Order: sequence, then structure tokens, then C-alpha cells
Amino acid sequence: MQEELAVTLLHHLPAWRMRAIERIEFSSAQWSVREHEIHVKPLTEVAAKHPGDTEYVPGLYTHLLHPDDKGKVELLLPIIELPKVPLLDLHITVNGEPVYRIPLDIGANLEAQYIKMLAMEAGIDVANFESDLTDLLAAIFFLPTSEYAATWKKYCQVSIDPRQWIYPFLRSIGKRDPLQKYLTEFLPFELKGHILDEWRDTASHIKEYVLQETMEDHLSGAAYPLIALPQMAREMARLGRGDADEELCSQRLKSLYLLLHDAHARKCHASTDESKNRARAASALLSTYAAFGSQWTAFARCKIPTAEPFIITVKETRSIYFQHKWNREYRNSRKFPTAEHIGRTAWTMVAFADAETNHLSIKAADTSVRLHDCVALDQKGVPLEKSARKDTEELDEHAKTFELYLRHDSTAGRRKRIWIKCHLRLNRILSLFIYLAMTVTGVGTYLLIRRAIEGKVGEDQIHGLTAKDATVILIPVAFVTAFVLAKENTTLVMRLRKFRQSILLIELFVLLGTAFALYIHHAVRTTP
Repeated sequence: MQEELAVTLLHHLPAWRMRAIERIEFSSAQWSVREHEIHVKPLTEVAAKHPGDTEYVPGLYTHLLHPDDKGKVELLLPIIELPKVPLLDLHITVNGEPVYRIPLDIGANLEAQYIKMLAMEAGIDVANFESDLTDLLAAIFFLPTSEYAATWKKYCQVSIDPRQWIYPFLRSIGKRDPLQKYLTEFLPFELKGHILDEWRDTASHIKEYVLQETMEDHLSGAAYPLIALPQMAREMARLGRGDADEELCSQRLKSLYLLLHDAHARKCHASTDESKNRARAASALLSTYAAFGSQWTAFARCKIPTAEPFIITVKETRSIYFQHKWNREYRNSRKFPTAEHIGRTAWTMVAFADAETNHLSIKAADTSVRLHDCVALDQKGVPLEKSARKDTEELDEHAKTFELYLRHDSTAGRRKRIWIKCHLRLNRILSLFIYLAMTVTGVGTYLLIRRAIEGKVGEDQIHGLTAKDATVILIPVAFVTAFVLAKENTTLVMRLRKFRQSILLIELFVLLGTAFALYIHHAVRTTP
């Protein structure tokens, strides 16, 4: 009963949530600190709504009939949607009390049941859903396995260790395939080549539907369902549901493709009022399935008051996407987005329709860092200003400064998930000082060389560079450069200035190397 109600609450988040506040602070070069506050309405008020009301939650009234002596009931609540990236210090409280978060595999199964609910609303036949799709969807929505991530990284990314360079080379010439190696190693049965080809063909059609909803992610089980097959086989064996084999995996992949195919067909055909409702459910099914490939929902068991409002708080430290590599569409309209290539653009995804009103604020912890610009994009990476201008015109509040980005909205029908792309820059004074140091060092090197080679008259060599000249040039330049390089900064500032700092460091060594070379070759005259 609690599980069914949890799926229903997940489907009707704005009905029982008054306000969702999210604060994001870029605290270092790798991590952002995020604080969430979710203000929940009195559940008895929500349960009193009638079918047809926008705030009606089916089944909630029955569950609230038997509170305990303190007027509380035990519920399994969907708390927050989180990305499948490393998380630290995840703390969840409900009504001021720490709560128990259920295991990820149970949460993934609830997400699979949510997909089933959306399929039913879209008018898709779900008679064989439990036997064909529940286990596969739960495995897809589970966090990606570290084994596949390690295998993919070995074969698709060049390591600094020369001993590892052979793996990308073997992949480039078609001798090794990270997916095939992963499946061969972790599936409990021997995988035949023609079966893998059939799976790839089915998975390619599934991927096409997913990429219509979101950007590409190589670790997304929604776009690449084959990477979820070992997890499905392990869970089936653990729960005593039989052993997975080639035929079973093929059938479930085909069933998943047919589910998405039917949803896409209903989404594209809406002529009557009933078909429009089904189209909306089908659209929600496709977007939710795509999102759950790279996101997961945290569920928690808790005792909450029935007649009073309460607050859910979540605090976490999350790794940052500093260089998005999923899709070319994410880039700016500029032909050469250099700032994004050198890792000065931070990406963060936020759920922006999980309450009646959503409030988002983003800032940098270090005062030496400024928010040059923040752009909101949809799940496919298209700026909202380009995809639908009304999204920005109807915002309740939208403000951008060098210190803070604010976005508040209560518009009905707004996008459930959006990307915020933050262009981070150094503050102008520090940036100007670095450019000045680079210029002074370059000019100092030029003067040192020019004064050393000037002054040739006939047979006499009149050197234009004296020890006093070298001292006047070297000491101020070296002092300024060394001060900039040795200045203490946070890791976030160091990341933003690393490109220019590398150029400045090279210039400094060129200057010192030139001075030593001139001194060794007696190009510096020590006597007046």
C-alpha cells in the first residue's frame, strides 16, 4: 500500500508540495554544495480535494484515516531527484527529523512502477508489463555499474599512463569493444556474436527515442539499455525470479522498444480530447524514462503530521560538470566556444516543476569568481530563449548578476527538468592583473633580447645590455610574475586561471632562460 501511494505521490508532486527552494553554491573546483527546502501542505487539506481538482492525490485520503496518537502517519515519500554522479554528505530530514532512505534497488523498482502508471494513462497495453519490463526498467534506473564505467574509460579515454594507450588504439581499429567486453565478462551466460548484433539493433532504436528527449550520456541506461542487462540478471538471481538467458534478454529489450514506440505514436497523434490526454501521458512517459537513465529519485520512510504543514530539507555535496561532452547542441552560438573547452563552464541540472512554485539561486563561494552569465536550457541542450520564448517571459522572477543567479517560477506546464549553464570567470581586477603580468613579462623578455643584440659598429662589439639594465628588467618582472603565480587561491579560482597561469609560467621561464643564456654567452656587460 505504501509503495503504491509513493508512486502516486511521485506522479502528483505539485499537488502536495507548496514550494521548493534550491540553493547551489560552487565551493571548489570539483564540488558544489546544494541545499533544498520543500514546503509541504497539510496532507488532510490535499486529501479533501475531489477527483478532477488539480491538487487531488488518489488514495491519499484512505491512508490518512488512521493516524497514531500524535496525529502522524507513516508514509514512503519521494524526496528529491538526484543525478547519477558522485554525492557526498547527503542528509535528509522530514519535519525536523532525520529519515531512513530506502535502498536504491527498491527505489528503482518504484520508478519502474511509475513508468507503468504513465503507460496506463497513455492507453498502452500493460498486461505483460510485470513479466517483461519491471526487472529491466529497474536495472536501467539503478545507478550505472562501476564495472562498465571503468571499462568504458579504459577504452574510450586516453590515459596519461602510456601503458594504457593500447586500449583506445584497439578500439579505434575495431579489435576491442568496451560494451562487448563488459557483457562477456559480467553476463551469467555465453554471449554469441549474432545475438549481440540483434541487441545492438534494438538498442539503437531505443536510443533514437531517448535522444529526442534528452542529451546523450554514455552511462545512461535509458539510452544504452544493454549496460543494464548484467544488473538485471543479478537481481533476478538474488530475488529467485529465474535465470536470465539470451532469449529472455532479447524479449525484454523488444518489449521496451515496443513500449517506447507505442508512447511515441500516441504522443504524435492527438486529435480528440481523450487522445490529447493520452498524448500528454505518453510525452511524460518518454521524458521521464529518458531522465531516469541519468537521474534517480530518493525515497524515504518517515512519520509525518497529517493536519500540519512541514518542511523537507536535503543537503548534499555534488560533483560538478565542468565540461559537458554529451552533445554538440550544448555549445554557444559562437563557432569556437573556447571557455567551454578549457573547462570554465559549470553545468547543473535542477528539477523545476516538483512543486507549485520553484525557487532557484546559484552563487560562487569565492569572491574572486563571478558568474559571467547563466543560461537555462531544456533537457536536449537547447536554450529556453530559443526553444520557447514564453518560458522566459512568463517567469515570476529572473535575475542575473555577477554574484547571484535567481530563477523563480510558478507557471503551470513549465518544464520538469532544466539545465543551468554557468559561465564562470575571475573577477575583473584579478583577471586584469594576470593579463598585465603576462604583458609585462612578454615585454621584459623582448627588451632583454633587443638590448643584448643592438649596438654593432664595424669591428667593435658594443653591447647594449649592461648588468644594471638586466637588473632593472628582471627584478620587477620576476617579482610581479612570481607574486601572481604564488598567490593563494581556492581550487575553483585555480581552475579558472590555470590556462592563463600556464602561459604566464611559460613566459617567466622563457625570461629567466634568456637571461641565463645571455649571461653564459657574455652578452651582459658587467663594466660601464
